[in-house]
Amino acid sequence: MKKITYLILFLLIAGTGPGCRQKENTAAGDGPNKHYENSETGISLTYPESLTASTAAGIVLLHHDIPYKNGGACDMMGDDKQYDRLTDFELKIQIIDGNMTETVRTLSPYIPQENFVNGELVASPGFIDPCTIGRFSGFAIYEGAEGCGHTRYYFQLSGDKTLVLTNASIQALSGAIVPEKVNEVLAVPGVISREKNMEIFESIVKSLVIRESVIGPEAPHEIDAP
Repeated sequence: MKKITYLILFLLIAGTGPGCRQKENTAAGDGPNKHYENSETGISLTYPESLTASTAAGIVLLHHDIPYKNGGACDMMGDDKQYDRLTDFELKIQIIDGNMTETVRTLSPYIPQENFVNGELVASPGFIDPCTIGRFSGFAIYEGAEGCGHTRYYFQLSGDKTLVLTNASIQALSGAIVPEKVNEVLAVPGVISREKNMEIFESIVKSLVIRESVIGPEAPHEIDAP
């Protein structure tokens, strides 16, 4: 019953997530960029200096928040706790042992069997979308409802490893719950809009460098440092 409920939920919100698009010559932000490298994960990248970058438990986290009182990432949670800052950008990057099909089955277990053909994940427009960003190709899956949740990107690497990126959807900027709140949030200095979020996300992905020792010498997606 839980799997069926999840499927209905995701079909209802199909098309409301950030999705996947291709945009050439996208700048990472309006200001200077910084370089981040972590020897544990073998990942390095370029990102706007307005973000913070860190690594914990093998996951690279890029984050930005603004001063804006809110009820949490999802207003529908229903608790009374108030927060002084609102996260308007959060991206998690990790490399997982296992091919893309295995990784999708593990991280997105609600996906029904019919979305796998001959052991491979297949596209389902508005639910499982083909996605190419720079030299990475795979799938984008929006997981959430009413503007809350995230889009998870799966990109196959060599050596039976999968690059997984999880880009948070910001409910307060979606207009799904209280549409008039969007302009109020956008008025906060330094806020990252939904459109800018995708520009920054794509620029970061295109800048990714994955060390050969992590994914093997024949990695099709090994990217030379710019």
